[in-house]
Amino acid sequence: MSIPPAIFTPAKPNSNRIALCAVNLHTKFLHSILEGNSMKILAIVFLLTASLLNAQNYREISIPTRVADVSKKFLLADVYASDSTTPKPIILIQTPYNKGIYRLTLRNLDGQSGAGIPFDTSKYNYVIVDWRGFYANKNADVTPSNRGQDGYDIVEWLAIQPWCNGKIGTWGGSALGQIQFQTAAQKPPHLVCAAPFIKDFKTKYEDFYYGGVYRKEHTSSLARLGFITEDLVLSHPLKDNVWKVSENQSDNSDQFSVPMFMCSGWFDHFPSDVLRAFQDITIKSDVSVRYKHKLLFGPWQHSNIGQAKQGILDFPNAVGEPTEMGMRFFDYYLRGENNNWESEPAVKYYQMGDNSWNSTNSWQNVGSKTAKLYFREGKKLHFEAPPINIKAVDPDTLTADAKLPVPTIGGSRFNPATPSIETGPQDVQSLLTRKDVLAYSTAPLTYDIAILGTSRVKVQFTCNRTDADISARLCDVQPDGKWIILTQGIQRLRLRRSLASELLLTPNAPDSATIELNDLGITFKPGHRIGIILSGSNSPMFDVNLNNGGKMYEAGDSLTAQTLIYSTTNTPSMFEFATDMELSGVEDELLTDETMSVYPNPASDHVSVYVGEHPGSGSLRVTDVLGNLLLSQQITESTKLITFSTNNLPSGVYVVQAQIGSRLTTERFMIAR
Repeated sequence: MSIPPAIFTPAKPNSNRIALCAVNLHTKFLHSILEGNSMKILAIVFLLTASLLNAQNYREISIPTRVADVSKKFLLADVYASDSTTPKPIILIQTPYNKGIYRLTLRNLDGQSGAGIPFDTSKYNYVIVDWRGFYANKNADVTPSNRGQDGYDIVEWLAIQPWCNGKIGTWGGSALGQIQFQTAAQKPPHLVCAAPFIKDFKTKYEDFYYGGVYRKEHTSSLARLGFITEDLVLSHPLKDNVWKVSENQSDNSDQFSVPMFMCSGWFDHFPSDVLRAFQDITIKSDVSVRYKHKLLFGPWQHSNIGQAKQGILDFPNAVGEPTEMGMRFFDYYLRGENNNWESEPAVKYYQMGDNSWNSTNSWQNVGSKTAKLYFREGKKLHFEAPPINIKAVDPDTLTADAKLPVPTIGGSRFNPATPSIETGPQDVQSLLTRKDVLAYSTAPLTYDIAILGTSRVKVQFTCNRTDADISARLCDVQPDGKWIILTQGIQRLRLRRSLASELLLTPNAPDSATIELNDLGITFKPGHRIGIILSGSNSPMFDVNLNNGGKMYEAGDSLTAQTLIYSTTNTPSMFEFATDMELSGVEDELLTDETMSVYPNPASDHVSVYVGEHPGSGSLRVTDVLGNLLLSQQITESTKLITFSTNNLPSGVYVVQAQIGSRLTTERFMIAR
């Protein structure tokens, strides 16, 4: 099946709209859209002023391509060179966001923060080209455009110019990263290296639908920028053959033969996809470069890569990392500098909470363990599964009224038409006042809990409608009460079994669904809580379900859905996450005063016993399974936590007993070395 080209090929920019977008180059114009005739005039004045200010910094050239039509054969580009007579390596940027923007941003660019590159023309020459069909090259548009071939032709023409030493690298993020993948797949002989940021090379269903729910705000924004046609995306609401062909055709990982430096952030639009893309190129790219690729992952949003301020949080030790590493990458491959670039780890990532940089050879191997936090009575999250109860546990009711959707607050939003929108990590505790929201949390933690990789919410439910949505938001609940959103996802229940086919719900029948969340690297610190917010909508980030079971994305009458969330011994709902810690079976202080927790379990060199709040005093005993006493310690009213060494104990199973007044609590733990 052929792919509708208007879905996957950027359309021409709207003549009444000028999209002033750059790639994190210290500018307020990143992903901003100027609309209307008055704003168009302002934009033209701005560009003319920029040209006058920087006329000495660049010259415009015309680059021939293989297109037969002479009127569309040449692409205009700006060259930044301090000395056009000296051959130097070239850093190439191919942009759909107007090369004229760079004429102003270069003037103030220092390369000390953000993801901008310092235009150091003493070491490099820089070439910036508008995409075919965009801005300076609007009249060179052809259908269909092959941007990879354009990239090949640009690289090879530049390589033979007297001011080039034959070595060319590419740079840029998002759309500017995508075209780097497309160019590299064509294997131009003089392309030495590429730095595609905040982008996966695949074009796939999940780019426009999350859990089968239309990414309304994101896709509408792409349409306004001229990248896609929204109607065509909506005409394929299931993961059909069109999407499968698109994904297969855009999977160029086995065609890459140059080293790549990739970068993204935990608050970006598609962090899991970038992590997967990096894994793909380390496995499938040309064997000569598989071990030369590097990935940098920080605490960043899409439009704030390399900056300290992210939403309401600050990460001062994450400033400028993409710039510094990017220039070392280019210096090593384009200038041959001995700067130990190859000794860098394959993956360098930022662990939020710890606020530290860590490294690994494979992100997929970091969070090798799986932990589960179960939904429990009182909207609590426990590591202990729901016990067998004599009486039934009432489910929690999730109400969804399509006419009053739950709003999107923060997170990985993309809406450049409204720059005032708050994105990234924001406090969403205002959602907790709504009656159509369920908020679950642990109690304040007494020890670190790390997420390293994917996570998901698994729900057992019944619903009174044939279709509904369940949205999940993962939050770091801080000691001051803020619920800081980390990531979010959603699942359309008619697509709970497969994104390729619909299966309507049977009203009020028991069922299950999983809401997948993006990868994270975060440590929840003592005093913090892990929070999960469930809702039946998350708008405008995601399309609002009418809950009527009718054809999706068509107008119709809406119904109010009531989804009951269950968590019992036989039907446990849970939050499941990847970690490097042994957390299975561990309880925390969220448990009632009638219980205690023992962790880690299994243990190695020490064990901690949490006895919680309690009246009176008592004693704690540790025995082997035969009842032989190994340790005894007094418990006072102020005792909450007892930690003891297990170095002198062999591997095996042991018993902890806490006697406080008339209460006797027993737990088992294992020592494994």
